[in-house]
Amino acid sequence: MNKYLNIFSFCKVIEGKENAIICDFQKKNIKYIPSSMVEVIKMLTTLPYAEVENTFLDQKYIFESYVNLLLVEKFAFFSDRRDEFTSISDTWESPQVINNAIIEYRFENYNINQLIEQLDDLNCQFLEIRFLDCRKEKLASIEEILRYCDDLVLRSIKIYISYISQKVSLQIYHRLKKFKKLEAMVFYGSDRTKANYALQNILFTKKDMEYIRKKNFDDTDLIIDFEYYRESLQYNPYYNKKICIDYLGNVKNCLKNESVFGNINKNNIIQILKETEIKELWHISHDMILGLKDDELRYNRLISNNLRKTSEGLYEIIN
Repeated sequence: MNKYLNIFSFCKVIEGKENAIICDFQKKNIKYIPSSMVEVIKMLTTLPYAEVENTFLDQKYIFESYVNLLLVEKFAFFSDRRDEFTSISDTWESPQVINNAIIEYRFENYNINQLIEQLDDLNCQFLEIRFLDCRKEKLASIEEILRYCDDLVLRSIKIYISYISQKVSLQIYHRLKKFKKLEAMVFYGSDRTKANYALQNILFTKKDMEYIRKKNFDDTDLIIDFEYYRESLQYNPYYNKKICIDYLGNVKNCLKNESVFGNINKNNIIQILKETEIKELWHISHDMILGLKDDELRYNRLISNNLRKTSEGLYEIIN
C-alpha cells in the first residue's frame, strides 16, 4: 500500500506574498501553484497520505487535482516508506575565504602579481581581469600574468581586452589560448559581436568598459540552481565571498559601488576583511531585501544592485 506521498528532495515549495511556486532544481523547472496548495503539501510531507486525504473529503476534487499535479509534474512519488527519503540540507558552506574576484588593471598603480598571490592565499577560485588601455605592446605583460596564474590554485580566469581590430583580436586569442587557466576572453568596444570563434571561449561585445562596470544584471533573468538557492537563503550570492579592485587599487564589493574599504598599496586583503565592513553585503540574504523578500522567485533572482540598510534592519535596492 502506498502510505506516503513523498516530495522529491530537489523540489522546493517557495511562498511569496501573492503567489507560490514549486521549483525543481534538478529538472530546472518552475511551476506556479495555488497558495492553498502549499498547506496541502506541508501536510503531505508530515502525515500519511490517507490521513491528509480524509482531512479534505469535503474538498475531494481540489485535493485530487493538487495530488495529480504533483504526480504529473513528477514533483512527488508514492511510497510505503518515508524515513529513507530524508530532505537535503539547506545549509550552504564553502571553504574559500574569497571565492571570486574582479580586477581592473591599467598596467600601473599596483603590483598585480602580489595582488593575485593574496587572492590565491585565500583560495580564490574564479578571477576576472579587466585590462584597461590595453595596446598590442602590452600583450607580453598579459602573458606574464597568465603564466604566473598557471601555478596557483585558481580554477579559472576570464580576461577583458580592449578591441583593436578583428585581425589583431584573433592574433591575441591564438597567442593566449595556450594558458591552461584561461577560460574566456572578451574583447570589449568591438565593432561587431560574435558568440565564439572556432568553438572556443572568445566573445566580442560592442559595450565599452564604462557600461560593463556599471551595468546591473537584468532582474528578469532567473537562476535555477540548487547551490544558488541554498546560498541565497543565508547570503547574497552576487556579493558573497567576492572582492573587487579598481585600476587605482581601491578595494570594493563591486566596481560600480562607491564604498571603498582600503587600497591594496596600503592594506592587505586579510586586513581589510577583518577590520572593515566589506562583508556586510555578503550576509544580506534575499529574505532581507525590500521588494524581493515577498517575491516567490526571490531565490532565483540575481541582485547585483548596491544595497542600503533601513531603520528596520532590512535593506533596500539602490538602482
